[in-house]
Amino acid sequence: MSVRIMSKVWDDPTFRGSTKLIMLCLADFANDEGCCWPSMNRIAQKCGVSISTLKSQLNKLCDSGHIRKETRKKVTSSGEITNDTNLYWIVTESLGGPESDPGQNSPRPKSDPGQNSAPGRPKSGPKPSLDPSISHSNTPVVPKTAEAKTRKADRKPKKRAGTLPGDFTITDDMADWYARQSEFIIDINEATDRWKDAMLSKQIKYVDWSAAWRNGMRNANKWALERESRPQGRVNSFAGQNYSAPEGFRS
Repeated sequence: MSVRIMSKVWDDPTFRGSTKLIMLCLADFANDEGCCWPSMNRIAQKCGVSISTLKSQLNKLCDSGHIRKETRKKVTSSGEITNDTNLYWIVTESLGGPESDPGQNSPRPKSDPGQNSAPGRPKSGPKPSLDPSISHSNTPVVPKTAEAKTRKADRKPKKRAGTLPGDFTITDDMADWYARQSEFIIDINEATDRWKDAMLSKQIKYVDWSAAWRNGMRNANKWALERESRPQGRVNSFAGQNYSAPEGFRS
C-alpha cells in the first residue's frame, strides 16, 4: 500500500461516500507510483458496494482525471486469450487537500532517483496491503514467451541407466577402437559374448553401454595377459569375473 497516496485521498474534500472508499481501496493496493491491478470483485468486496456501482464510480473517477484505467489481456495455459484484471493508475497530481504540499503533487524531474525511465508501467511492484484477508497473490501472471517454450522443448531428456539392450552389437566405431588397442590379445567376438552373458546374468544397469563394453574389453584383455604369465594348470576361466564399467557409468 502507499501511505502517501492514501493520506492525500483522506485529505481530499472532493471525495465523499463510496467514491472515497473506492479511492482508498485503490491506494491500499497501489505502490508509491499509484499503480495497482486488483480485480473488480475484490474492490467491490472491500468497499461493500455492488459491481454496477463500482463500475459507475470508476468511470466517474476516470472522467474527472483522478485515475487512469488500462484494460489487459492474458494467455491461459491452453493458449486462449482472455480478459485480465484492469491496471489502474492513481493520478497523484489530481489529489489535493488543505494540508497537501503542491510540490509533492508536481511531476518529479527525470533526474530524480526512482523516476521511471519511460512513461508507462512502474519499475517497482506494489507494496503489501495492510488488509489481513489479502493473500498478496494479485501479481499479474506473465505468460511464457514463445522463445521460452522453444528452449524448454529443445532440452534433451536426461538419459537413464538400463540393462543391456537386446539388440546390442559391435558397431563400426567400437571395432575401430578395438583395432587401435595394440596390446589386445583376445578375440573381439568371443570376449564380447562372454561380457554380454556376464551383464545379463547380473542385470547390471548402465547409462553408456559403449563405454561399459570398452571397459569390459580392457578387463578381459588384462585377465588374458595374466593367465599367459601364470604357470600351466593355474589358469582361471572367465566365469565369475567382473566386467563392470567405471563407477561414473553405473545407475
